[in-house]
Amino acid sequence: MADIENIKIEDLAKAGVAYGYRKTRRHPSAKDFIYTTQNGVDLIDLNKTKEQLKEAVDFLKSVKAQNKKIIFIGEKPEVVQIVKEVALSLGEPYIVNRFIGGSITNFPQIKKRVEKLQFMLDQKEKGDWAKFTKKEQLLMQRELEKLDKNFGGLSGISNLPGAIVVVDSKHEEIPVREAAIAHIPVVSLSNTDCDISTIEYPIVCNDSSRSSVEILLNIIKENIK
Repeated sequence: MADIENIKIEDLAKAGVAYGYRKTRRHPSAKDFIYTTQNGVDLIDLNKTKEQLKEAVDFLKSVKAQNKKIIFIGEKPEVVQIVKEVALSLGEPYIVNRFIGGSITNFPQIKKRVEKLQFMLDQKEKGDWAKFTKKEQLLMQRELEKLDKNFGGLSGISNLPGAIVVVDSKHEEIPVREAAIAHIPVVSLSNTDCDISTIEYPIVCNDSSRSSVEILLNIIKENIK
């Protein structure tokens, strides 16, 4: 993947990054990022998207330079896999299932759940479960699976992150709101229906297409790894 300066607008266009929603769904904060409107559908100014992408990457580089974690969040089915892949490739935490309220604002409690998950995984791997009955092991396995589903992506995180990256700030309004309360900057891939006025590093783009999200997250990955 090329440096941001060398990214071609044509490549972003081919990936569908420019497709916004119908003008009737446009949030006022996105107005300055619209290139034109065709057949009632807003098309995003990709030159501005590229500028926002560079600002976001520069910020995320500074977060990593401070050895702080970045949580990648994307719960929509069409983006779950790419969000998880990018986070794992960077060694960063992620949330791709339901965001548990308090994951940021009540982090000490969430940290305890993550630690319990790791403890149970270690116990099982060492064979310590053998001393329990089959029924007890079944109940423990169910608890382990539930913990892994809810908190598995946060394994290894011991402190609040230095930033969160979300796909669709409207859909992910709860983590965005919690990040604001905790004074954690947000990088967001946000379509034209999103309120980006409170997002520190918005990237106005098509946030519903896998190809669009994939090219943008991969650009971020390649430029901050």
